[in-house]
Amino acid sequence: MKKSFLLVLLLCMVQWNLMATKIEGRVVNSKGEGLSYVSLYLKNYPEVGTISDINGRFLLEVPSTRDSLIVTLVGYETVFINLSKVNTDKSLRITMKDQPVILNEVVVHVQKNSKKKKNKKEERAEIEAFLKKVYDRIWVDFPSNHVRHRVVSDLTATSDGQVVLFDEWIGDIVELRNINGPTDSIQMKMDLNKRYINQTVKGSIDNFNPNDYSKHDRRHVEKVDINSVKKMQPHKIAWELDVQQLFYRHMFDLKHWTMVEKDANTVVLTLTLTNKLPGIYKLVRKLVYAVDKNTYSIKTISERVSAEVNIPFGYKLSSAELAILNAFVLEQDGFEKYRLKSLKGTTCRNNIFHRQDNQLVVSEKNFTAEGYIIDNKDNKVNFGTKIKTKVLSVETKGVKAYSASELKSGKMQKIDTPVH
Repeated sequence: MKKSFLLVLLLCMVQWNLMATKIEGRVVNSKGEGLSYVSLYLKNYPEVGTISDINGRFLLEVPSTRDSLIVTLVGYETVFINLSKVNTDKSLRITMKDQPVILNEVVVHVQKNSKKKKNKKEERAEIEAFLKKVYDRIWVDFPSNHVRHRVVSDLTATSDGQVVLFDEWIGDIVELRNINGPTDSIQMKMDLNKRYINQTVKGSIDNFNPNDYSKHDRRHVEKVDINSVKKMQPHKIAWELDVQQLFYRHMFDLKHWTMVEKDANTVVLTLTLTNKLPGIYKLVRKLVYAVDKNTYSIKTISERVSAEVNIPFGYKLSSAELAILNAFVLEQDGFEKYRLKSLKGTTCRNNIFHRQDNQLVVSEKNFTAEGYIIDNKDNKVNFGTKIKTKVLSVETKGVKAYSASELKSGKMQKIDTPVH
């Protein structure tokens, strides 16, 4: 019996090798420049995939050409390729078009024949009425049933232009909803996680030991929790933020909302919140809702947060905090001093929806962060993170929460290089 099983297994392996088709090519932008760290995977078998190298080139073995190749990268439109129509004997050239992660700000040009400008009281009354209709529509578009999303999510983190982390997560994300709002919490059930960590960064994290530092330092380090870095689920960053709840929280803050018509079918609502201490810090948050003018349904939600901090005498880091910071700095020396002088950064998120089973569900979520930090000796490090979460399929009926044992399943695969 054992011999028969082994023979069947061997035949299956031979059959896979005979059936496997090699697809190679290059991913470029509209200018013909190679795009690095582009994710390419099969629609029906997302665990079969690869990543383009720094020149945009890739090589992928697929079990069958009766499938579609999905090509994704944050900031670009997703490309779908029907492999049955591809000549696998030739190198494949894939061109990706730009797609801004966040909605472009809407500029309204006043025409000579435009109507009389409304006063602030009239504008706020109009905005209030529209916000109320959007609020009522949210309860229809986001009912209390649980929703399961089958996703592929890619993250790339850089330090001074070099990749320190690439993480591809494949699995299910379940939104557990209740009667109090469209989203209560989420569960992430992993099937496969491919992770690359720069060896310099990995070594710094592995060698970090809080016990090497004073009690005072350890108190600071507990806030960072280096173990959470080792066991992180970075893809929660792109999904976890419930922007709908922010709508409820701020919908009566009328003086911070603006409303303009983007086109005949779309109204753009923008909430702008600013906190600042002149010369020290400035924090600006913008929430942008693109809304169907006729149905009041939300099409997309975008959030942009910009922060600029200047500390005249610098913020003094403990030696342990400095060690953690330097763990992610790829420069030879990193930060030698204990004071950070300035920080500037911007984060952007967006949610794109489509209608299924008479409710709104997620099609795609994106997240980007970029900026820099400078110490009091003008040492500067640039950082960046991009996450693109593509939803392959959605279930809205009969979805149940996963058990603790089910959530522990899945396979972690470490890769030595972000190209495989």
